[in-house]
Amino acid sequence: MLARLAKPKSPATSEAVIFNYQRPTRARLVAQDSKGGLWLVEAFDPLHKVWVWQDESHDMEKAVDDARRLSLFPS
Repeated sequence: MLARLAKPKSPATSEAVIFNYQRPTRARLVAQDSKGGLWLVEAFDPLHKVWVWQDESHDMEKAVDDARRLSLFPS
């Protein structure tokens, strides 16, 4: 009975890669699925202090490379 009333756990990010060259960017795994997972590429907005979505991919290597490239350019 108590198990049904318990609040479900929110999903947690299990992996993230952060680059901080010209501006902070990151690629993070937000969901696991049959394709290997969904990776989000985000850039940090220092004015509003939030991470802003830039792209998404099921390919980890592409997401990490995209985050690295975004980090090379000033905001």
